[in-house]
Amino acid sequence: MRKISSLTFRERATLGWGKVRRFCLAHFRPGYVRESLARRVGQCDRTGACCHLMFTCPLLDRQAAPVRCTIHEVKPRVCRLFPIDERDLRDRNIVSPDVPCGFSFIPREEFLKQGRPAALAAAGRLHVEAIDLPRE
Repeated sequence: MRKISSLTFRERATLGWGKVRRFCLAHFRPGYVRESLARRVGQCDRTGACCHLMFTCPLLDRQAAPVRCTIHEVKPRVCRLFPIDERDLRDRNIVSPDVPCGFSFIPREEFLKQGRPAALAAAGRLHVEAIDLPRE
């Protein structure tokens, strides 16, 4: 995990914009979020890298192995949805380039090749509010 002080100005600006972008997507673009999450595959490996974007989340319990959120039941929407799209993985890789994320995304073009109705059906089956890390 890279220290925030070792990041370049450009990397810090990218992470700052990512925070704003994720907030706006999570709260104002539910259609985009549903479609994007329908393309997401894999699972959370609980590395905690997403909790270190721009600053370390004060609610992160780093004592536990694997790391966990201390307010898991009422975690903010942005945290529950992470990663929303490929850009979030790029942001995450700025702070933790050596440890891969358990999530990846099917390219949008490939996803849409299954046909618009099937893609919309997959997106419609998602319950965005229920997405969260598994409890352990």
